[in-house]
Amino acid sequence: MIKYPVNTGKQKVIEGDIQKSRFHMPRLRQNERDRAVGMVQAGMRHIDVANNFGVSKLTITRLMSRLRQTGSSNDRRSSGRPRETTLRQDRRIRFTHLRDRFLPATITARQTPGRHNPRISAQTVRNRLREAGFRSRRPVVGAILKQRHRTARLRWTNARLYWNRVRWQNVIFSDESRFRLRRSDGRMRVYRHQNERYADACVHECDRFGGGGVMVWAGITHCGRTDLKFITGGLNGVRYRD
Repeated sequence: MIKYPVNTGKQKVIEGDIQKSRFHMPRLRQNERDRAVGMVQAGMRHIDVANNFGVSKLTITRLMSRLRQTGSSNDRRSSGRPRETTLRQDRRIRFTHLRDRFLPATITARQTPGRHNPRISAQTVRNRLREAGFRSRRPVVGAILKQRHRTARLRWTNARLYWNRVRWQNVIFSDESRFRLRRSDGRMRVYRHQNERYADACVHECDRFGGGGVMVWAGITHCGRTDLKFITGGLNGVRYRD
């Protein structure tokens, strides 16, 4: 049984079972700190203000001391949780994922020892990559292009670089696509910067025509688009031209 004085204009003594003890005092919220400061500035004693909020007198004394030193009743900024990795390890994590954009964070975590633990967590790796501007995204799926394919595409583009609208009206762009049954589920992730969506290191190359499916053909021109055509069987150069 603890007798707890409360200041309500005249001294009263309230008896009851009080779970709060002076060894486990609750923290004051910001609005309670402002009220406590106002009570002290109005002339109340520190012990009376402390009893009103159920805290120790030392809490109010430290609050007023902080107000005189800093001009604010807010908490001081703490140092926070210590970092698990050093600056050298942070650079190593960034360079490792720059060399291999598809490397999972779990593998990097198993290969990186921590400062306070045998190894760091995968979330720590993701946090370091996020600090460096990397985000986990789904990669763009592109066709496998060899050097001769890239050279041919560049040559074709340079030859038509200065064409006017009249010449482009006689051109039709057509393509066929196969919708296959067995395909990637899209769960592969790539760590990249915001403007690296189509960078070669961030594009996942795969075979676009594996498994069963259906093939369709369509084209676009300057004036419109063609109808969608379903293609049965194989498609060679002669059949494509016809």
